Amino acid sequence: MRIAHLADIHLGYRAYNRVTRQGLNCREADVFNAFRQALAKVVEIQPDLIVIAGDLFHSVRPSNLCIERTFAEFVELRTRSEAPIVLIGGNHDSPRSVETGCILDLFQNIPRTFVVHRGYSAVEIPELAATVFCLCHSTIEVISSLKIEPNPSSRYNVLAVHGTLEGIGQSFYDTVPPITRSLVLRDDWDYIALGHYHINEKLADNAYYSGSTEFTSFNIWQETERPKGFIEFDLDERRLVGFHEVDTRDVVDLRPVDGDGLSGGELDGLIRARLEGVRGGHEEKILRLVVQNIPRAIIPDLDYRAIRQFRSEALHFDLKFLPPKKEALRSAAGNSHAARSLEEEWREFALSYEAPGGVDREELVARGLEYLAAQE
Repeated sequence: MRIAHLADIHLGYRAYNRVTRQGLNCREADVFNAFRQALAKVVEIQPDLIVIAGDLFHSVRPSNLCIERTFAEFVELRTRSEAPIVLIGGNHDSPRSVETGCILDLFQNIPRTFVVHRGYSAVEIPELAATVFCLCHSTIEVISSLKIEPNPSSRYNVLAVHGTLEGIGQSFYDTVPPITRSLVLRDDWDYIALGHYHINEKLADNAYYSGSTEFTSFNIWQETERPKGFIEFDLDERRLVGFHEVDTRDVVDLRPVDGDGLSGGELDGLIRARLEGVRGGHEEKILRLVVQNIPRAIIPDLDYRAIRQFRSEALHFDLKFLPPKKEALRSAAGNSHAARSLEEEWREFALSYEAPGGVDREELVARGLEYLAAQE
């Protein structure tokens, strides 16, 4: 029996305030396109069972359009595949309150689709002689009190988990401790389908994180070395059949620039060279360039007209400045200087501030100057 293991699809995810010609956020469209590719490949390989290990949606309240399009894709999948679908809740798409309805329940209206978004429970699939045990993210805190073991009367036993196992890079938004490996990693499971960690990772011969199907985490730069897609696993032979890749938006973490001793003009040249060296061009890509050891006094001298042009051509260009570690000490040891204006202080701070993704630094500077002028 073969299983298709997907996770962390994050439908409805939005970023960077750029829209398609149809008015849809570009990143939301990218995420949906990756999802459609994954389903097309699922249909192509025709697995016996489909498991989605959490975070189908990016939020507990996705838009009506997102819900409609997703439901239509599942209906279409059902016409092209008879494989049962087991869908578990993740931290993004499961409400915290018991009284709050969960959008995932909608998909139980699709034949042979089983949804578990709270607690720990088993889904028995008699025609496959299989049981899928579903451990949702909301239950991780009490995992030590649970009896997590296979059903001895089932031919196949699958454990689906949405959470971070110890030893895996924990995200800063994780509010629960990592799962002790010995609680879930056991040889008597035919397969352990993990979600929540966005990088495809093998934990044991029978346990994998499939990773996300697009770049949707808070730190996408740590994911650039691994492809996106889903896992196909053979339960009879206990082996990985393959990892099926999907096409995603290009995310490029450029080689850092060392600004030590360089002028603004020299740094402009290096920034341009990095961007012009991107394979296939920098246009419509998601890019980050870190400029290290750059004195704050040099930052205002950069060519921001060129930087704005690069940002308009890329989908997103994050230019991050890191000052020299000893700059503050050197400054304190120097001679006293005349006090600078509040406007100058603001511009320097805003240009060196590590802004969230999607924030235009020049717009941030201009908006701050407008607020300061309004207070005069």
